[in-house]
Amino acid sequence: MRAPALIHDSRSRRGALRRCSALLAAALLNVSMAGCGKKESSHAELTMWLVGSEAQARTINQLAKAFTDRTHIDVRCEAIAWGEAHSKYLTAVAGGVQPDIGTMGLTWGVEFGRLGTLVDLRKAFPDEVTVIQQKSFPGMWSSIEDGTAVYGIPFDLTVQMMYYRTDLVPKLPEDWQELGASLERLRQEDRRVIIDWGSLSWIGYAPFLWQAGGDFYTPDKKPALNTPQAVQALEFFRDLYNVHQVPKTSIPVEQGLRTGEFPLAMSGNWKMTSLPAAVPEIAGKWAIGLLAKGPSGKRTAFLGGRILSVFANSKHQAEAWQFMMYLFEPDVQVTLYQSAVDTQDAYLPPNITTWDSLPMEQNMKTILKQQAQEAKGPPGVEGWNESTRLVEQAIQRVILHGADPKTELSQANDGMARALENAGKP
Repeated sequence: MRAPALIHDSRSRRGALRRCSALLAAALLNVSMAGCGKKESSHAELTMWLVGSEAQARTINQLAKAFTDRTHIDVRCEAIAWGEAHSKYLTAVAGGVQPDIGTMGLTWGVEFGRLGTLVDLRKAFPDEVTVIQQKSFPGMWSSIEDGTAVYGIPFDLTVQMMYYRTDLVPKLPEDWQELGASLERLRQEDRRVIIDWGSLSWIGYAPFLWQAGGDFYTPDKKPALNTPQAVQALEFFRDLYNVHQVPKTSIPVEQGLRTGEFPLAMSGNWKMTSLPAAVPEIAGKWAIGLLAKGPSGKRTAFLGGRILSVFANSKHQAEAWQFMMYLFEPDVQVTLYQSAVDTQDAYLPPNITTWDSLPMEQNMKTILKQQAQEAKGPPGVEGWNESTRLVEQAIQRVILHGADPKTELSQANDGMARALENAGKP
């Protein structure tokens, strides 16, 4: 099963934004924020764009029937592919033909919110947003919040886990030191580990950065890769490949666990669904576990997912918010989760209160929930999407060409500062 495209590659976004800026300015003249859209309508018809599969769109349309019976508000959900979603939203914004509700990548809310195209939900619905934040996994909010503004609420999430063959790795390593020792023992047995989600990329580097006590940006949004923690994390990440022989090419987790050649794998939670179907012969011989603690004592994993946003030109903003609150209800989230399992869409509910009711084996649920509590999403900072290329170049020069980690990260940090300075400029 292919990993979900959680974070759209937006290296060409700046050019697209510039090309449509004139159209966008004209479109925004027609957007009125007065009253934040709380106009009542007994016959509202909402359009929702779902970045994802047709199967999930069908599930939401089915769930919407009960919502319509309750509220007399009609909802039509349409699926759009990840690969075309960002450009379609840009085109829709420029033309003034946005949906009422849109699902987006975690950091898109900051991007589109700053263009003035999304409702600041914290300003419009402060009490409800506070409750949603209290019930959500905390690591999502660093990607969603833009200062005090909130342009989207969590819709679902995915999280990194450790997968392992219990007959070949009896005990998972607790920290980096134990992880290194375990990998050395496995290497002597001609066995290795797979980094499946984020290999040689900033996503693969991110958990080690956080576990070392570093981050991509400071709390006040300044680039932070010129720190000892960032260097330490990249040195450890480099050694996984060059000392412990993590493959630099893609190897399926299912194949690695089945043969035992790769009895350890860092991957997303979706493998919990694909493994039983793909390799039933190792049933009872594999399990999931938490990532190893870094020098900071943290086990932080990478977290992805989608948000739900209300577009500012919607004539039914209050009704759109009402449907979003409905989708956050525990019973509805359980149904969404079960449907995702059935179609191998792999997404997890962001509402923590839902998890007690999830139809999942209890031990796996406990581990998965703990790792989701110790997870973090991509930076919700303007200029970050343009900066990922710089970070990945630094990572790959270090791992593939033996470049100095401190030098490469310092150069990437300078580039991130320039991207942040230029963010939003025409």
